[in-house]
Amino acid sequence: MSFQPWTMYQEWEELTFFHWPMPTHIIRPFVPKSFEIDTFEGSAWLAVVPFHINHMRLRGLPPLPYFSHLLELNVRTYVTYKGEPGVYFLSLDANHPAGVVLARQFNLPYLHANMRLDRTGHTVHYTSRRTHNGYPPAHFHACVHPFGAPFLASPGSLLYWLTERYALWLTRKQHVFKGPIVHKRWQLQHASADISIQGLTTPLPNKWFIRKPITHFSKSQQTHLFPFKRTGYCQ
Repeated sequence: MSFQPWTMYQEWEELTFFHWPMPTHIIRPFVPKSFEIDTFEGSAWLAVVPFHINHMRLRGLPPLPYFSHLLELNVRTYVTYKGEPGVYFLSLDANHPAGVVLARQFNLPYLHANMRLDRTGHTVHYTSRRTHNGYPPAHFHACVHPFGAPFLASPGSLLYWLTERYALWLTRKQHVFKGPIVHKRWQLQHASADISIQGLTTPLPNKWFIRKPITHFSKSQQTHLFPFKRTGYCQ
C-alpha cells in the first residue's frame, strides 16, 4: 500500500478477463529480466483484458469532457519483483489518441486502435483494430456471455491469484518502477466466450491459444492509481 495520495481515479466497466496457461519459457522472452515470471502450480498465465474506462479524473479535478473515458484492451502477464507480485503489460491498445501519446512517455506500451464495446441483452461485444504507426495490424473480436450471480474469488484459488493484483511493473531508463493500484476485491461472474478473431498475441505460438480461455466478467470496479515509484535498477 502506498502512503502517497492517489493521483487518478478511474471506473473500469464491462471488463472481461480471458486467461490462458502456458509454460514460463514461452513468456520469458517478452518480459524484462528484472522481473520473475509469476506462476501458479507451475504454469505462467497470459491474459487479454478489454474494458471501458469511465469517469476518469485527476485528484482534485472533476472529469473533463473527452479526457474522462476511453476503451482499452490490454495483454498482460504476471510477475514478481523482489518477491512482490504484480502485472506486466505486453501491450495496451486504446482509442484515445492523446492518452496513448501521454502514456507512452512513461514507457507504457500503449498503442492506437479503433475500438467498440457494445451490449446486446446479456451479451457484451468487443471489437478492436490496431492502427499504430510502425506496428502490424492486430484485430480482436469477441462476444462474452456473463452468467450467474457475482461472487468474490476465494483467497488461495487460481482466480484470486489471477485477478487480485495491486501493482503494475515497468522499466524505464534502466530503472524499475512500480505503479500501485487500489480497489476493492473483484465482483466477478463466470462467462462463456466466442472469440472470432484474436491477433493480439501473434509473437507467441498460436497453439497455446487454441484452447478456450478461462473467462470471467466484471460489471464495474472503482480504482485509484498512485504515482509510479522507482524501486530499483534493471538487470
